Amino acid sequence: MSGPEAYSEEALLGAVLQDPRRALEVRDWLRAEDFADPWRKEIYRTLVDHHLYAHPAVLAAPPQQRTQVLGRLVVENLRARAGADGWQVSGADWQQVAAYVTSLPASVPNSANAAQYGRVVAQASLERTVGAQGQFAERAVLAAVLARPEEGARLAGWLKARDFQDPWIGQMYKALVEEKLYAHPAVAIRSSPAERQQVLARMLYEQLQHKAAGERWTVPGSAWPAVAQQIHALTTTQQVPHPEHAAQLGQRVLQTSIQQQVAEGSWRVENTLQMPGAPAAEMEINAMLGTLQRLEDRWEQALGRIEAVGAALAPQASPRPEMSFTEDAVLSSLLRDPRQMEQVGRWLRAEDFTQPGRAQLFTSLQDAAAERGTVDPALVVWDAHRRGAVAPGALAPDQVWAMYQAGRPGIAQAGGRQLVEASIVHHVRSATSAINTAVGDPTAAPGMVIGTARGHLQHASAQAARLTQATWSPARTGQGAR
Repeated sequence: MSGPEAYSEEALLGAVLQDPRRALEVRDWLRAEDFADPWRKEIYRTLVDHHLYAHPAVLAAPPQQRTQVLGRLVVENLRARAGADGWQVSGADWQQVAAYVTSLPASVPNSANAAQYGRVVAQASLERTVGAQGQFAERAVLAAVLARPEEGARLAGWLKARDFQDPWIGQMYKALVEEKLYAHPAVAIRSSPAERQQVLARMLYEQLQHKAAGERWTVPGSAWPAVAQQIHALTTTQQVPHPEHAAQLGQRVLQTSIQQQVAEGSWRVENTLQMPGAPAAEMEINAMLGTLQRLEDRWEQALGRIEAVGAALAPQASPRPEMSFTEDAVLSSLLRDPRQMEQVGRWLRAEDFTQPGRAQLFTSLQDAAAERGTVDPALVVWDAHRRGAVAPGALAPDQVWAMYQAGRPGIAQAGGRQLVEASIVHHVRSATSAINTAVGDPTAAPGMVIGTARGHLQHASAQAARLTQATWSPARTGQGAR
């Protein structure tokens, strides 16, 4: 091992050897298990966990000799433990160990940085525990609960078995936490943490076998030894340095679950676009909004209240379909039969028109119908000019007049519905694009992912609701041509 982690491990040990008082800055939160290197792990355990930094011989030594005295005590303690535990270490190896311990203080520029070195070691330990992308977090949660059964109470309610990607790990979590095996009296009465862990692990294995028989799991008999070995590994080789951090480990599991559920919901919403006009979009969007609310409630319970970030990430632009013929047909029909605006104006919006000038013409038609009840195509354009509402690219009076002459009364609702459908498709695709961007961002916290999804889906849902209005709005069949 090399890099900042290895340097920090050596620098921390050297800092404590230089100034034994520095052990007080890390002893309450850094564990020997946080060290990746086996020898540095044992040196730290001897120095800090076994309180050698406060040995009477060290305290009695002159300040300039404390480093030498402490280093000698460390090597002696290691040799004593090696003999008691049966370590396979040769005499030549011990010479190297002694030389290594002696060299550690000389490599530290300033012992006052001991706590900073410890933080680097602790962060690296956490990354090893959960993995760079949180891929080991599920096992770490189980190992933490097995090591400290009382941690199950801090996970219950917001972390679910269905949040685990590994089905066996999920079943183990369900038995341990959701079915409250961690609080069984047979576990609670044990006085030793190691004994509680052994009893709980054995009960977990028995509970899994009992459930498999009762629920008729299709598990071959040859698989059970592997399950037993997996549980044993969680209490030995896969233990976590800080089981008291089970809640933080559980948050990593929930974070991955939230990202996956949001991504799956985005796919289902996108899938509604396969049907013309996306008639199922509103229902699927509302279902996903309900899922987001439940996920947010669980994340708040796990971490504390999060801020409502809304549409935090901008949607990716998606092309809108070419609808110039339909836009002109709707406007022509409204010019011929302005009474259609009474129904169409309830759900058709200016932003549904994408061709230059059409949105402004629709707004002018709405205003004229609302103010006078009649529509004169020439006056509509004149009013727009008078109000300064015509922007570059707007329709000229002769274009509006040509649309009026070509207009067919009574078809505005059917054409308008097509424009609304096109708007829905556009907004849904923009929403799912933004959601997928948030889910794919490894730096996006669950609150950001949930807020982004909710903000965009609420906007898309409002668009989809207009399709329902357009579908059930009664069409005016009268000619009404002027």
